[in-house]
Amino acid sequence: MRRLLTSLTAVALTLALPVAAYAAGTTDTGKPTGHDWTLDSIFVIALSIPLILGLLTLIDIARGKHTQRDH
Repeated sequence: MRRLLTSLTAVALTLALPVAAYAAGTTDTGKPTGHDWTLDSIFVIALSIPLILGLLTLIDIARGKHTQRDH
């Protein structure tokens, strides 16, 4: 029985050790690498909205559409 158990252990280690080494060598965690730029895009858009509205307001003022005169 000991010989059979020793042989099975040797076969199991022969199969298990390369699989364990391969699994330890892979670093793929499923997460993407690198910069996502999503938050940066959100902040750029959020900051540009008031700038665009301010520019449009200045254009309206320059064209005289924000005067208090009744036409």
